[in-house]
Amino acid sequence: MKRRKPAMTEAFVATSIARRLISRLQATHERRRISVFSGPPGIGKTTAIDEFVRRRPGEVAVVKVARRNAKEVLVLQHTLEALRRLAGSALEHAPSSLWDLRNDLFGAICHWAGAEPTPARRGEYDAAGFPRLTIVFDEAQNLSREAIDGLRYWNDGDRCYAPFPVALAFVGNNEFSLSGSTAAESVISAAVADRALYVQTLAYDDVTDDDLTLFIEARAALDASAVAAVLRSFRTPRALRSLRRVGDLLTELNDLADGAAVTSETVREALQLA
Repeated sequence: MKRRKPAMTEAFVATSIARRLISRLQATHERRRISVFSGPPGIGKTTAIDEFVRRRPGEVAVVKVARRNAKEVLVLQHTLEALRRLAGSALEHAPSSLWDLRNDLFGAICHWAGAEPTPARRGEYDAAGFPRLTIVFDEAQNLSREAIDGLRYWNDGDRCYAPFPVALAFVGNNEFSLSGSTAAESVISAAVADRALYVQTLAYDDVTDDDLTLFIEARAALDASAVAAVLRSFRTPRALRSLRRVGDLLTELNDLADGAAVTSETVREALQLA
């Protein structure tokens, strides 16, 4: 019986989309701004967020809300939990009152920054002297317009809800409406869009052949003919250039090869079975 080749470690793959997102998340972080990114599933948005967090240890909180059309209270509860986790706080209770939530969130930010809440509320600290903090909202299509509009006040330099402007990045899939047919349909209000450093929509077409090749080489050991065959299969009009789908195909190829080399014939067989 042939022995299966050991699975390769799923290290970060620096695709063009990942590099672009990380660069713009970094600029958002450094400039304490708001940015909005959207794109279809499977192009590496969450992977880019994870790599950005790894590169900025202790400086980035990630919030993911599963409930659709999540209102401000629920979003702030999740945000409070994420900031406490980032700051190493043992506190767990999250109030249901919006006023109390804002108060606790202010305190959590102060705890993270090593500041006392009372003098911070009085404006006794120089806001520019605080370290940079970014909150990334992954799956941002689940946030309501009301919640997103309320969050901008944590970034506002004038009468900010926080002791200093907190950078905010909203990252959602292609359900995340950046520009509806009317301004009222968009979950991004004019006030948020006006403050945004970046408002960018990505698509499957942004995933290049070089990106797919990088991903394939990082995830599997395929000969050149097999790589070329996989690339051809993702150039067809009906193919979604999703890294997740490429990963699924690589798993299937590995199973079909059963420890032997993956060739263009293996790819052909896998595509016939699909």
